[in-house]
Amino acid sequence: MMPVPTIYLIDDDRAVSHALEAVGNLLRLPVLTFSSAESFLKFDFANAVGCLIVDIKLPGMNGLELKAALRERSCELPVIIISGHADVPLAVEAMRRGALTVLEKPFPLDQLTPHIRHAIELDRTRRELSQQRQLARDRMATLTPREREVLALIAQGKTNKEM
Repeated sequence: MMPVPTIYLIDDDRAVSHALEAVGNLLRLPVLTFSSAESFLKFDFANAVGCLIVDIKLPGMNGLELKAALRERSCELPVIIISGHADVPLAVEAMRRGALTVLEKPFPLDQLTPHIRHAIELDRTRRELSQQRQLARDRMATLTPREREVLALIAQGKTNKEM
């Protein structure tokens, strides 16, 4: 059974946090809020499922630095960047670093919901693919050396007679 997707919100503005918690309620998704990138990094996100909504300007480590730190820790949660200070170079840099989108505050909450749904679906798809790859690796590990040799020949397009 898959865990329930969660919206992980990292923003130091309580008004924004309350508003985005309301979006989570509308989507029937739990929302965990953190006031800084450092507090999120202390959280055990190894098996986290869902998406991140990260303010670009945070006390201490900013949103782009957090994205880099998460990549170093192999955290592949999709990231939505929000900012009251968005500009084109910032948006380009955020997207280059793997953010799904950049939304400039203030934004209508109904503008955010499709991005959250997309991020949750993307996370689900990534996890399914990861599980399929692990299953294939597990199956490959059970093959005998001769079976691996035959499999390699099949992958090269050899016929039964050639093998």
